[in-house]
Amino acid sequence: MDVFVTGGTGTIGAAVVKNLISKGSRVIGLARSEASADRLRALGASAFPGDLQTPESWIGRAASCDAVVHTGATFTGDMGRIDRLSMLSLKQAARHRKQPLKLVYTGGIWLFPATAGTQVITEKTPFSPIPAFRFMAETIRTLSHGTDLNLVVIHPALVCSLTEGPIARMTEALRDKKPFRTSASPETMWPLVEADDLASLYVLALQQARFRMTLLASSIPGISVGHLAAHISARHGLPLEIETTEAGTSPEIQTGFDAGYALSQQVDIAHTKRTVGWEPEFATIEDLVVTLSR
Repeated sequence: MDVFVTGGTGTIGAAVVKNLISKGSRVIGLARSEASADRLRALGASAFPGDLQTPESWIGRAASCDAVVHTGATFTGDMGRIDRLSMLSLKQAARHRKQPLKLVYTGGIWLFPATAGTQVITEKTPFSPIPAFRFMAETIRTLSHGTDLNLVVIHPALVCSLTEGPIARMTEALRDKKPFRTSASPETMWPLVEADDLASLYVLALQQARFRMTLLASSIPGISVGHLAAHISARHGLPLEIETTEAGTSPEIQTGFDAGYALSQQVDIAHTKRTVGWEPEFATIEDLVVTLSR
């Protein structure tokens, strides 16, 4: 299978590229610089020059592949416009194919509302996105219409790796002997997923014959920030203080993330497991902290 990947050097994208290649797929990654191209080649992928901001430079190549995995993002003030333009261009290019193009689009858990008590987010929960993520809801609705694309939307929880995500940031604060500053309170519930576990879900999704799915990706359905900090403190034998800051409501993607971290959410992934057979390796907080808090 030939798979075109955007964002192939990012936390999610790099893990997806490695997982796809390990399963025998040929991966072509979008590269906006020679440095990005070198990183893609180091992962075993081919590099195709182009930029999300100028989809005309790469859309034709992407639409010629068996599938596209979209994990790319500019994280700039016009991120929503760029994302929508690139996906609409892909949808239009796919009209010329004999078979619908497989597309895995990366959404996010912050498209969904906060939960309380025994409430959980499922794939049927209506969107209620934070301001910075509103564009995604509209893009997903647009991609879902018509028959040009065989669409899977994956909504990752807070993604954790050795260098990115809540566990890495908490560990860094602990080592620097500083409080962990966040818009969450100690009682806020965070769903988590390890990056390689998440990547395995993308690969499983691409292997499905049925391709009109919404999948939630959370190996830890929800853990309180205070509980997570306690696990990391115990791991290193040092206290970690949580300092809660005020959450902003900016639509700008960079500053708007604060509103996401302030959300208290719990996720039910029964549908994801049942539909594609996903079984995350890091399914306990102990496993995650031991592996990623170094």
